[in-house]
Amino acid sequence: MKTYIIAEVGPNHNGSLELAIEYINKLSNIGVDAVKFQLGNPEKTYSQDAFKAEYQKKAENSKSPTEMAKKYQLKPDEHKVLYEKCKESGADYLCSAFDLDSFLFLDRNFDLPYYKIPSGEIFSIDILDYIAGRNKPIILSTGMATYDEIEVAINLLNRSFKKDITILHCISNYPVACEDVNMNVMLELERRFGYPVGFSDHTVGNESAITAIALGASVIEKHVTLDRRLSGPDHQASSTIEEFVELMKSIRRVEKIMGNTVKRFSAQEKEITSVARKSIVSKRNILSGEIIKKEDICYKRPGTGFLPTEKDEVIGKKALKTIPVNKVILREYLDND
Repeated sequence: MKTYIIAEVGPNHNGSLELAIEYINKLSNIGVDAVKFQLGNPEKTYSQDAFKAEYQKKAENSKSPTEMAKKYQLKPDEHKVLYEKCKESGADYLCSAFDLDSFLFLDRNFDLPYYKIPSGEIFSIDILDYIAGRNKPIILSTGMATYDEIEVAINLLNRSFKKDITILHCISNYPVACEDVNMNVMLELERRFGYPVGFSDHTVGNESAITAIALGASVIEKHVTLDRRLSGPDHQASSTIEEFVELMKSIRRVEKIMGNTVKRFSAQEKEITSVARKSIVSKRNILSGEIIKKEDICYKRPGTGFLPTEKDEVIGKKALKTIPVNKVILREYLDND
């Protein structure tokens, strides 16, 4: 199974279209499946009572989340440029929307492969109502949500008909400590809801994403930055391009290691089979015409003759030729009539 790898740029373009295009160029060159952005109207997303998270306060100096969002956003029409650039590069364009108008803009202007519902919008009933009437695959992030809350969201999405949903295990912290990842939750999400699962990775390093792949994640989403020293809310909790290259290599190696459920053998293993297994071997000189008895045989390498478990096909048979001592007994040595 090939994992769908999403490189989350988010606001890490710092409001620069040129920087956003640079992300697409570099990420498509290393083979990611999708480059993801974010879109929202801060005036429709934040009330006057909204406040910044602690990690955002440490990462940049905007006085309010509204001011911060305006500083690190791109205009809707600039997303049209990004969409076309992604098409040219061979990577999917994905985008999370933080208000209904932004979501409608995305859906009406772009042929998105998935609706992406970010963790913070899991109860945005206006967005969920809209998606419920559409037939497009959904990627649902579940940071901050209990199992019961996730069930409510899924039921809302499935109100009209059962949807194609991939549920992402997610911890809404930036960065996430290893002891907080709790990857077994991803398996429980699959068990409870019966949908494919994945992991939205906010940890530093690649171990968590690789663990998720080994446990069956079909989607990996991870934030990426061109430089952690840049000002902005997400840079410090994002992977560099160089780290993303290593992540891609590791994921593709793990996919090969995981394989499938077919028990097949390589040419090298087939060769070792003959070397390492045992055959039925003559314990003494067995003369032509003799009936082979139990005490006439033993089991030794190589595995080029009868298997030890096939002894009943040898014992009681007449030798058609003299079989020297310590020789593998072959089928053509015996009278099988």
